[in-house]
Amino acid sequence: MLTAILLAHDAPARPLRRDAVARSLASLVEACVQGLIADAVLVGAPGRGLERVADEAGCALIEASDQKEGLAQALAVARQDDALLLLAGYAVERGFVDEVNDAFAYGESGRALVLRAAPSSVVTRFVPSLAEPVGLIARKSALRGAGGAELKTLAKRLRSADLKSGARRTF
Repeated sequence: MLTAILLAHDAPARPLRRDAVARSLASLVEACVQGLIADAVLVGAPGRGLERVADEAGCALIEASDQKEGLAQALAVARQDDALLLLAGYAVERGFVDEVNDAFAYGESGRALVLRAAPSSVVTRFVPSLAEPVGLIARKSALRGAGGAELKTLAKRLRSADLKSGARRTF
């Protein structure tokens, strides 16, 4: 089982809307129903109005101006040993739950898995590994030890394997 940690800090180029955060959380409902995700934590900047989203989703809220600090706090309150980090504004696609369950059952135990953005250009259609990492499944201890909060950096440091399923934009 996983703790889902939704990272809802604004990107420099685009501010994040609350409805995009809600759609990201909604995409995880199937994973909750099938028993893959046990609990969720929403991490965002203070004063963004995420309290209502977290309350309606039934998840914990961590408010921190720095994403790295927010991730550290979220890992401290996460109840499961493994965590799914997901950038707010992305929704997991169909097949995600089955693929992750298979990876846990038949894959290398403890290997980090990276979820990439669905192909958005000709290049990423032909070479999906060039798509931006938007999600990461890893042990909490490995995430703490890797340091940082950028998914691309964490995925590289943890030598993550790519998932075949992707995540589509919700914004």
